[in-house]
Amino acid sequence: MATSGTLRGSAASVEQGESITFTYSTPSETVTPKNWVGLYADPGNGPVEQKYVGPSTLWQYVTSASGTVTFSSGSLAAGDYLAFYLFNDGYTWLADPVKFAVRPTPQTEPPVFRSAFGRAGGGPGQFSRPAGLAVDPIGQVWVADTGNDRVQGFNRDGKLVRVLAGRLRAPEAVAVDSAGNVFVADTGNNRIAEYSWWGGFVREFGAGVLENPRGVAVDAQGTVYVSDTGHQRVARFNGQTGAQLAPITEKMSSPQGITVDAAGDIWVTQNGRLANGDVAVVRYSRDGKVISSLGYGQSSEFGGLSNPAGVAIDTGGNAFVTQPDFGWVSQFRTAGPFRAEFGLDGQGALRFPQGIAVDAQGRIFVADTGNSRIVHFGVVK
Repeated sequence: MATSGTLRGSAASVEQGESITFTYSTPSETVTPKNWVGLYADPGNGPVEQKYVGPSTLWQYVTSASGTVTFSSGSLAAGDYLAFYLFNDGYTWLADPVKFAVRPTPQTEPPVFRSAFGRAGGGPGQFSRPAGLAVDPIGQVWVADTGNDRVQGFNRDGKLVRVLAGRLRAPEAVAVDSAGNVFVADTGNNRIAEYSWWGGFVREFGAGVLENPRGVAVDAQGTVYVSDTGHQRVARFNGQTGAQLAPITEKMSSPQGITVDAAGDIWVTQNGRLANGDVAVVRYSRDGKVISSLGYGQSSEFGGLSNPAGVAIDTGGNAFVTQPDFGWVSQFRTAGPFRAEFGLDGQGALRFPQGIAVDAQGRIFVADTGNSRIVHFGVVK
């Protein structure tokens, strides 16, 4: 069979963890549901003579006459690779192979411990199972104090400034809009509770719509995004009226923490996609389409995730993901490459961390749930 099709890569080289996209095409007479693109080490066991030599490193079916297919390089060791576009579960070329390289991840100094506040208890400024976090426009840190059925607000030095209580049951997440209004994922009541900047109750919404909401975020336009975990989706609401908007459902499974970055993209931690059981932090556009992911397809050496809980994005292109299973925070570039882990030892050692937030200066705050405190780490250098 002549190689009348085409295959092109999006880059000649990528850093470990970065994605690479291949654009493919083939005449209609060679389209089958089991045409596929496979990645092989070079030199290695690829079908360079159009016959089987050994297994591919990564592969995906491509079922249409033309389109794109994207791979994460997180599980690939540094080195040279060949991508092959192959016919009908076999090894006949549909296009000439494409060569690309995977570059090693550079060493990065993780953020350092700066301070901590809080301890176990039910009194003011104390915590019971602190979960979600948010930082408001003036730098106050808001904490979903889940076990105490309340939300508490602190200044950046850990001094208590506000308590929201009385109407909440086991709240697990909190978000603050540009005007200082506070939105609480009131998990035990299956709703969102909104409070004014000074603590007055404003409204509730989502009751009868949400089931086990685990995360909440609000964008610059005032749209409220809720990890509607029980319904396997991200629910959306008008933050001014509480009216329900169209949800995000693409590649969604057990959504947990959620945040919106400066560009308006939505980042959602997921504990297992329904399609294949993988875990990842998935990045969505405002119209609910998948853009990219962190951790998916990556080995533990390069940032693989296990039941991720919270996610935060700074303005320098860094993403931070809490991993309760491991007791640390994983740091990625937002383009995908894994950078470092922190919170493993010393005064900043974490136990079952969940919520995470970053302030305007890039300082990182983590809900150290197992130790009933909030830990402050410095800015990424």
